[in-house]
Amino acid sequence: MTAVVVAITAVVVLIVPGFVVTYPLRLDLLARVAVSGLASILALGVAGVIDGLLGVAWAPWHPLAVAVAGATGAHFCAPRERRVRDGGERGWWIAGVWAVSAVALVAVTFAAVPDPARVSQTYDNVFHLSAVAEILAGGDPSSLALRTVIQPASTWAYYPAGWHTLVASITMVTGAAVPVAANAAWIAIAVGLWMPGVTWLTRVLLPPTRPGIVAIVALPLSISFAAMPYGLLTWGSLYPTFLATALLPTAIAVPIVVARRARREVAMRRWRVTLLGSIAIAGCVFALAIAQPRVLASWALMLVPLVLFAVLRLVRTEWGAGGARRRRAMRFVLGTGVTFVVAAAAALFVAARVLGIFDRPLEDRLSGPQAEATQSIGDGVISVLLQAWPTGVGLQVTAPSLALAALVVLGVVFAAGMPRVRWIVVSYAAVLVLFALAAGSDEVVAKLLTGIWYKDRYRLSSLIPVLGVPLATLGILGLVDRVTARLRTIRRPSRVSAAASAAVATVSCVVLATGGVTSAVREVFRMPVANATTEVVSSAQIDLMRRLPDTVPADQRVLGDPWDGSAWSRLYGDREPVFPHVNGVWDADRSLVAQNLPALLDDPAVCFALDRLRVRFVLYSPHAVAGGDPAGNLFGGVHAAVEAGLFTPVESSADTVLYRIDQCGPLPDPTG
Repeated sequence: MTAVVVAITAVVVLIVPGFVVTYPLRLDLLARVAVSGLASILALGVAGVIDGLLGVAWAPWHPLAVAVAGATGAHFCAPRERRVRDGGERGWWIAGVWAVSAVALVAVTFAAVPDPARVSQTYDNVFHLSAVAEILAGGDPSSLALRTVIQPASTWAYYPAGWHTLVASITMVTGAAVPVAANAAWIAIAVGLWMPGVTWLTRVLLPPTRPGIVAIVALPLSISFAAMPYGLLTWGSLYPTFLATALLPTAIAVPIVVARRARREVAMRRWRVTLLGSIAIAGCVFALAIAQPRVLASWALMLVPLVLFAVLRLVRTEWGAGGARRRRAMRFVLGTGVTFVVAAAAALFVAARVLGIFDRPLEDRLSGPQAEATQSIGDGVISVLLQAWPTGVGLQVTAPSLALAALVVLGVVFAAGMPRVRWIVVSYAAVLVLFALAAGSDEVVAKLLTGIWYKDRYRLSSLIPVLGVPLATLGILGLVDRVTARLRTIRRPSRVSAAASAAVATVSCVVLATGGVTSAVREVFRMPVANATTEVVSSAQIDLMRRLPDTVPADQRVLGDPWDGSAWSRLYGDREPVFPHVNGVWDADRSLVAQNLPALLDDPAVCFALDRLRVRFVLYSPHAVAGGDPAGNLFGGVHAAVEAGLFTPVESSADTVLYRIDQCGPLPDPTG
């Protein structure tokens, strides 16, 4: 199956369960796609948890069963109303702009990647692809247990499994290899979640007089920011965070729409809207938790100014009315204050007891490569203002996108004068400040304020386009309106707005392609023919792993240092690795062989551990992903044993060798 067909199928796999859920709802196409994407991730996550509890292997149709249950509930809760159009008169134009923008997005991202089967050669991806391979091998697809891949002694260990189950489903449906499915999933998320989600949010936020042209303007702008969707691919690659950030615009739009609908409805129908809206907001929370729960902090950060502005506006109105309305306003303010205090206390409890941020001084924490300050705070502010973003590949920064930057600034100016959207300026400024602190300061205050994002400038920079797209859209529409009012010779301002958006997007895509993004993706997906150095694997190493079934029995694991690529023995060779990631909480047997493997000549405990782990083969390559980490590489025993010549070479490909362990004799019969 060609890569294009796999990518299109990936979009279908991503959206169809959500379409089932939203079928009873009266939504236009853009809103339906945006909400359906979020509902699909929720269905994936719920189905995975159910499968884990029942001990059932994952299958792509399982989310459909959850979706049918969701559609049934939506049918009984949804208000009875006629179908809405809300911009549907421009549906074909929206679809065309969407398609063209999607092609441009894929071109900017993968133009320099010659093979769709290439993988992101990054630290985080060692775990992500190992987890997908585990699910495909019949492992637990539940978010409640996915971390057991690297915590083998645990029964339950939470890690958000939304992205991993999506990639596993794409692989099962298309028959494509996991690397191809992973790249197709990235495209599907960008095209099927991010683009419609941030476009719908823009339409929700801006005045509702021209919803069709708002969508046509916003869609090209959704692919114009380097920080999102591209930044989380070139740094990390942070696939779960990318998924959650792609969901974020829809998760912000849903409570806004719910509040507006509830305020409009009469008493007889308000309970239905309130009930359905409460379920929808809860669904947003759980979908983000299934994708990457730390993005919930971003969700709260962006919505808090909206809530505060709404409360102040309500209090001002009700207080002036006096009497019972004033007392009701006081009770509402008191209740809101108590809610915020409880939420803050809960967040502090989670930070202290679950995340353990106070276990040791903050001065000693958050000092990794993602957190280390490499510029001044002022430079961080300038980076936002110029739309020039770090790529995560060395110190490479994208070229400034000046036209786009000017539109965002113009949108901020217009938004500041519009009570309806003034809160966006505060939310945008908050993200700007946090990014600048993360990128420009190593002080305790900066770590405290940005710690929930790991003080990671890349995670924070990816939030800028969530509100940047609505602001840039407002900049174009506001500018065209003012020029039209002055000149009075422009008869079709909507066409001018659409043309301006297309021009800015074209210039931005050229800047992205030539100014850093395309070359950064090429670097991340670089595949050496042989003798990998800082990459996870080389082509020669993959070839050897694909031959593992010819030598290693199916009931045996493969031992190796995960820093040298052996963690992907299941991904490429259908043989489970002893260590599927470079970082984990390993049981006693794994810890023993990782550190004391050379002692197998003298210490019977080492051979007993190898017996229990079902190991008689070692996969070895003399390199380490990302150059290694002396403090984090706990697998020195594997290297020492190989370099001491203790094992028998069986297969080799370039500098990668498969060895057999003969000193411990044959493995005992597991049934006897």
